[in-house]
Amino acid sequence: MPYLLSFLLCIFLLSGTFADDPDRTALTENKPARTVQLTSKEQAWLADHKHIRIAFDGSLPPYSFINESGHLEGIAIETVNALSQMLGIKFEIYQNASWNDLYKVAVAHKVDIVATLVNRPERRLWFNFTQPYLTKSLVIMTKKDNNTINDRKDLAGKKIAIVKGYQYGDSVIEEFPSVKPYFVDTMLEALNAVNAGKADAAITFMATANYLQTKFLLNDLKFAAFYDRNSANESMAVRKDWPILAAILQKGLDALSEGEIQNVFAKWVPKSEPSVDYLLLGKILAAFLIVLVFLLLWVFQVRRQNRKINQSKNEVQIANDNLKALQSELEHLVLKRTAELNSSENKFRSLVENLRNEYFFYQHDSDGIFTYVSPSITNILGYTTEEFMTNFRTYLTDNPVNLKIDAYTEQCTKGIPNPPYELEIHDAKKAVHWLEVKDSPVYNEYGNCIGVDGIVHDITLRKQADERLIWLSYYDELTSLANRRLFADRLQQTLNMANRTKLSFSLFYLDLDHFKSVNDNLGHAAGDEILKESARRLLFTLRDSDIAARLGGDEFALILPETDAEAAVLVAEKIQKILTMPYSLKGEEITMGTSIGIAVYPKNGTDSETLVHHADDAMYFAKKEKLGFSFYSKNMQTTTKLHVHQA
Repeated sequence: MPYLLSFLLCIFLLSGTFADDPDRTALTENKPARTVQLTSKEQAWLADHKHIRIAFDGSLPPYSFINESGHLEGIAIETVNALSQMLGIKFEIYQNASWNDLYKVAVAHKVDIVATLVNRPERRLWFNFTQPYLTKSLVIMTKKDNNTINDRKDLAGKKIAIVKGYQYGDSVIEEFPSVKPYFVDTMLEALNAVNAGKADAAITFMATANYLQTKFLLNDLKFAAFYDRNSANESMAVRKDWPILAAILQKGLDALSEGEIQNVFAKWVPKSEPSVDYLLLGKILAAFLIVLVFLLLWVFQVRRQNRKINQSKNEVQIANDNLKALQSELEHLVLKRTAELNSSENKFRSLVENLRNEYFFYQHDSDGIFTYVSPSITNILGYTTEEFMTNFRTYLTDNPVNLKIDAYTEQCTKGIPNPPYELEIHDAKKAVHWLEVKDSPVYNEYGNCIGVDGIVHDITLRKQADERLIWLSYYDELTSLANRRLFADRLQQTLNMANRTKLSFSLFYLDLDHFKSVNDNLGHAAGDEILKESARRLLFTLRDSDIAARLGGDEFALILPETDAEAAVLVAEKIQKILTMPYSLKGEEITMGTSIGIAVYPKNGTDSETLVHHADDAMYFAKKEKLGFSFYSKNMQTTTKLHVHQA
């Protein structure tokens, strides 16, 4: 029995040792000292990258902070200095040490390394991380006379000092909605707020609180409880496209000896213990005594059950065998799933490779700043990824469809998915491309939208084909004049306008004389050339407001808005004159004639069908009588005497 009591007492005393500040013990674990062994590829990479930019949080003592002289110092800085000497890297320190700006500039590749960054899933999109080299625990600091907060659950309803920009602040507010946040800019301001009674408690990192409390003699504060142990382990975050640098830094960290690490921590982390809460200590001691009594009773019971314990060894062995079998099965399953994931990744890469001439991918943050564009942008538009990310808006055309881009971007960054939309853009050779964009919001583990993922499809050929089909549905492919469909639409529009303005207009119906003999003797190719040349001559004769259409074969129709019978005569004479001029085909000159029938609104009809019918009748009358052109009349002979002129 005395041996048992001595053993339990040793456990109790040693528990105080193991409960030391985890921020300190994480960096003093035993690591064998060794030199850095770099591969030839890693050495060559360092030789090509003489200057590497690194950023530090300037408000996080004792890890990294700006001292009274305006210089950065702390554990992280000295660790990086040791790596610099060990690896031969010349680090360039990014001068802006504001934590709220570091993440954005790192994502934008304005710096290459963030020295202290927590490895979170959403950050792995842009960074490769080393193993954590700073292990930090969040603690609750209160005034010594405050006995209302002894555990994290006691924070509910209290006013808590929280440093702006640190992610743990969102976690506190999310876990305890009744907390009244008192936002400050630095950890020191948080402790001063508690010391001055402006807040009930502050949540900060243990080593930071210890350092600031010692440095600024904040003797009225105490460590009340842990908020979260080892919750903010920090690594070095390296830009995503430099994985080799992350591997080099990890080798350097692994090579730091235990003595080097202890020397750094001894300099910055005082060996003082957190303030003792005697009430809490009394509770722990009472609980220990109760446990001790139960342990003594258990020992007596165990002595009586030695035989049963021996029998249970077989059951334990069986359980161990089952556990090993389960472990083996789990390892097999992990290997299988890994192989499946690798296969899926290879298929995805193959798909992306095959689509590189039509698709590219992009990512941008919630502020609309591009963080990634796939290299296939060069195949499609001719720009490098850096050119496109920097100058995207200058490449847009002035097409009104592009005015909607900002609205779509704002909607998506609010977490509202967009339907696919189109935009028009110039490529590197100033050619116009049509792009179809499909984007979707990206969320972090708290459900907040942190950016947008998008896929872009070059649909230029499809748009050109659509425009060609639309053109063919309204225009004659041979002569490029309006076809019957567009002619009928324009005739109805002209009728509607004439009804409102009460002005007359003329409709011409004409064909080419002796056209059939050209096709029969010279072939259809020659006939097509005659038709195209005739169309060009008609367009040359007409006004911009007039409409010319080919109705089929050698038949044409003309709509002349605001043209009465007298003006129609002048136009008909011009058309006859220009169409009777010789046509040159393969060195031969061919002379054609034309017959024109004219119907005038509203005299010869007030609807499109009637006007077309009457103009057609007049044309056939003019051809039969060889009159050149003729106005429609109920009595065509009378009309001929009054209005017909010989060609």
